[in-house]
Parts: sequence; structure tokens; C-alpha cells
Amino acid sequence: MNVTGPDTRLLFCEGQPTSRDALLLDRLLIGRPGRLVISAGGKHGMRAFIDGYLQTYGTAPSYIAFRDRDFDSIPEAPVGLMRLKGEKPIFLSYRACLESYFVDAQLIDCYWNEGSAAAEWRHGTSPGIADIRDWIEKAAREITAYQGVRWALAGLKPAERWPELPTTWTKGSGFLPDSLTQETCLAEAKGLVAEYATESGRVSERRLLEEHQHYERQFADPGFWDAGSYLVWFHGKDLLKAMQRLRPNSISLANFCDWGVHRLNWQAHPDLKQLAEAI
Repeated sequence: MNVTGPDTRLLFCEGQPTSRDALLLDRLLIGRPGRLVISAGGKHGMRAFIDGYLQTYGTAPSYIAFRDRDFDSIPEAPVGLMRLKGEKPIFLSYRACLESYFVDAQLIDCYWNEGSAAAEWRHGTSPGIADIRDWIEKAAREITAYQGVRWALAGLKPAERWPELPTTWTKGSGFLPDSLTQETCLAEAKGLVAEYATESGRVSERRLLEEHQHYERQFADPGFWDAGSYLVWFHGKDLLKAMQRLRPNSISLANFCDWGVHRLNWQAHPDLKQLAEAI
């Protein structure tokens, strides 16, 4: 049975002990004895995992949990840590997922230039921050229709305890469909909705189109792009995949993210800073 100390406080996260989530959150707790990161696997089983894990203690310690926001909550102002509905202290990333924080032109530029010093490097020197920013925005525009449909699907969940309506017809975030056109994405979404429409009157093609029109307008607003809001609203795994598609022979963005876990300036992000203070 685990025993609590005077400073014991747990931070549950998604993934496995060697996942990017755990590795980054470990950095938030450096120099803070008694604070432990506990990997809880998938987000859907997090509540049950927490209950089971706390039973291994004689006296349950204080804890909080942190997981990707994905499409489960709208990132409203001000920027900061978001709490998931429910009785447990589970908090959500302000950006869609952990990888979203790595979509940063300066960070990619730093990785590129550092890598170019290695003998086995095959990508030359960085094309520069301006070029990388352009690469990121072009990739974001490529997936705009897909992200709008994903957000529309997310808005159709009938109730908190209802089985979750999928937000994609692929294997998940980071697996882009072959076609990213609005027409194709809507057709696929309608197929998902049809499977639920017979079970809940709140899930219908009409509601899907209403939700979609809202996000279509939002993502078409020039101010959305001027502010770089796609970095918050669009899923980071999808965005990185789109970037790799645009430049398949460029640097490996998967390797970049593995490097970025150890180099990201997490204190520059209000929600991550608040998380460190909360634990």
C-alpha cells in the first residue's frame, strides 16, 4: 500500500510513463519534492483509473488531473487552465492537445538549426522563422474544412453521459482523411450522424449543418487568422500531419516533438504555468 508524505500530491495525465505528456509534466514538477506524475492511459478511462489508483493509499493524497482538451470544450477567453465538468479536479489544456504547444515557428527553427550541426543531418539549415510560419499557416488552411466539421460533430453529443459521437471518421487525431474538401468532410460527418440519429433526436443532419455553419463563419473570419487562433482551435496532431504532407521530405515533425518535450518554454503558456502552480 502506498503511503502519503506531508508533500505528496499527484498529477494524473494521459498516456504512458514515457509519453510526451508525462515527460513534459515531469518538467513542471522539477524541484518540488512529493509531487508525482501518474500516467493514466486514455482520457475516457481517466476517472476510473484515478479511483482505482487512490485506493492503493491508506490515506488518499491530494491530486489533480490534466488531459488534452481535444474537441470537448470551447477555448473561451481568457487564456488559462480549463476545468472539465464533473466532481473530479480534471483540467484541460487550453490548446487542443499537448502537441499543439510545439507548433511554434521559433521552436521549429531552433530544432532545425541545432540538428544541422549533426553529421547525419540531411535537411540543411533552417529556412527561417518567416518561412516556417508560412508553412504552419498553409497547413492550417489545408485542414480548415476538416476542423470545422470536427467541431460541428463535437457539438452534437446529446448529454454528458451519452456515448460520445466521434469527431472524425479516421483512426483519430493525426490521421487525416485522404480528402480535406468541405464537401467530402460533410458527407463523411453525415454518415456518422445517421448512425446516432435513430437513438437521439438531438443528433440530426439538420443540427450538424447548423453547427457547421457557425464554425465555417468563425474560421473564415480574417481576424481568426490574423490572431493565429488556429493554433488554439485546430488539433495540433492534425496540423502537424498537414505540415508533413505539404513538405514530406522536410524534417520529421514526430522527431521534432520528441525533442520539443524537453525544450518547450512551458512558462510562456498561461495554462501550463497555472497547472504547475496548482500542483
